[in-house]
Amino acid sequence: MKGPPFKFKSSHRDHSNFVNCIRFSPDGSKFISVSSDKKGILFDGKTGEKIGELSSEDGHKGSIYAVSWSPDGKQVITVSADKSAKVWEICDDGSGKLTKTLTSSDSGGVDDMLVSCLWQNDHLVTVSLGGTISIFSASDLDKSALQISGHMKNVTSLSVLKNVPKTILSSSYDGLIVKWIQGIGYSSKLRRKENSQIKCLAAAEEEIITSGFDNKLWRVRFLGDQCGDADSIDVGNQPKDISLALLCPELALVAIDSGVVMLRGTESSVNHQT
Repeated sequence: MKGPPFKFKSSHRDHSNFVNCIRFSPDGSKFISVSSDKKGILFDGKTGEKIGELSSEDGHKGSIYAVSWSPDGKQVITVSADKSAKVWEICDDGSGKLTKTLTSSDSGGVDDMLVSCLWQNDHLVTVSLGGTISIFSASDLDKSALQISGHMKNVTSLSVLKNVPKTILSSSYDGLIVKWIQGIGYSSKLRRKENSQIKCLAAAEEEIITSGFDNKLWRVRFLGDQCGDADSIDVGNQPKDISLALLCPELALVAIDSGVVMLRGTESSVNHQT
């Protein structure tokens, strides 16, 4: 486009798939486009002519979703469906040479695909499909990223670990459990093998008890950020609330529409009707 008034000038067909993001350099002398064809192409900011590409030798293995320039216009950061971010040096001839590949320490699932990025002063910011924000230092790319995350759906329950009183677990109905540390904030996400929806949650020592929107109550052991195999029991009605005995966490009271069920482990011992 040329203007104002704006008129169509030319188009380029250098990409073979969807173009996902275009960004001008801070001084306007260049612009770069990134695409689902895994390429990043650089163009002259005045003429629009192609001047180079990001190196394919060390390139992304999946669609590139976003790109951002460094403040001095000499580097760019790209993020991709391959769950990595890459920092590139833009050479005088318009080509891009890989400087560093940045990865996160998450599970490598679909939620870890990177969909957005920003280069702001000394901070490199990436955002994953699952909503995790990672902040890297541009002056020290080997430094671990600060991660900020949380729930994407409504939070349904909170529980304080009695043996680690500064640790709080929160759950949302989509089945995600997040660990928070008092005075610090976000710590990690707990990975359950049985990723059912969660309506109620209670925790004691190294065990989590959850209920969803069916009639089941789940008990699962966890250590650190990892959860073991889960055992379940059908209590006959949809659980409304869960409470654990302070001195005997194996004993749980489950409120249902018709009364209260007392559980020891995954066995029902008493069912009080109301």
